[in-house]
Amino acid sequence: MRLLYVCFLGSLCGLAASPLAFGQASRPAADSTKPKVYTYTERLPVFPAREAADSARNTFQRLKRFLEQDKMFPPKALRDGVQGQVKFSFAVDAQGHTIDIKLVQGLRADVDSAVLRNAHRLEAIQWRPGTQNGRPVRVAYTVPLTFSAGNVGRNGEPFDSLDSGPYQKLVLPLGGWSGRLARLPAGKGFIYGSCLQRLGTNGLGMGQYVRLVNLTTHKAVRISVKPILKSRRENAFCYALPAGRYALFIYEYPDPVLGGLNLHFESLRKPRARQPTAGLGATRYLFTVAAGQLHYVGTWNLANEYDPIFLDEKALLDAALQPELPGLPLEMARVAIPR
Repeated sequence: MRLLYVCFLGSLCGLAASPLAFGQASRPAADSTKPKVYTYTERLPVFPAREAADSARNTFQRLKRFLEQDKMFPPKALRDGVQGQVKFSFAVDAQGHTIDIKLVQGLRADVDSAVLRNAHRLEAIQWRPGTQNGRPVRVAYTVPLTFSAGNVGRNGEPFDSLDSGPYQKLVLPLGGWSGRLARLPAGKGFIYGSCLQRLGTNGLGMGQYVRLVNLTTHKAVRISVKPILKSRRENAFCYALPAGRYALFIYEYPDPVLGGLNLHFESLRKPRARQPTAGLGATRYLFTVAAGQLHYVGTWNLANEYDPIFLDEKALLDAALQPELPGLPLEMARVAIPR
């Protein structure tokens, strides 16, 4: 997601300082069928406040935030290294309605479609109209969005298709697998493993989680790798997951400074030195879950910041878990350690 955030932020801040580039007011001239375009507008349209925090934001910040809430850079375009600028235009009429949304400058079909799909959400917005000489007028906007697949984050990692997807929203953790269950739900596979967590003095009683993205269904799931109120450094986890190809996305653990109820979110990525030239496998650790199958996914050592390690300790974990999961033939599980 951060890739598009940078794009919107750069575009809208620049536009806010330039009325000619961003908004132009117009009203029909008496001697022409064409609207007269003003280079100065007494009052630009006001984007409505949609949450309490909006009272401290101006119109451009509110609009930027709205456009970011449902943005998505097509994963294939990101994998293909597509770069460039897309421009779309719209107008806010004298009644405060968003009208005439259209593409001004395209980049490629899937990117253009994603931009316009997001832009059409503006049709549900009721603005306070802009005015010229005290009268409500139509105001036209052109919004440029710059996409650059080569941008990198603050830790030097490249952006990928997960950054631009809708996976940042927090999801509730899944329920773990109970030893009383012996049959897998239809369409799901069973995964088990252990996790060596990052422990600090401020959050020993809090749970820790890993967020996964199912690249087949494009949905995120959240699994617990350290139960609440457990102080052990390493804990086993067992889950039934929908079949598909999975990517490790985010590690959530108590903030090392603030502790308490504050979670720290760490992106789970491969170090840049190990990355091949293309594909999501260049930046993320992946594994596959097959329906009706048991999978051992390894020991996830997350003790060191931005340096996850995945180990094969199946024999040890099978011996420890088998008494708790007597109905599952763990010895028959596939080894599916994230790679």
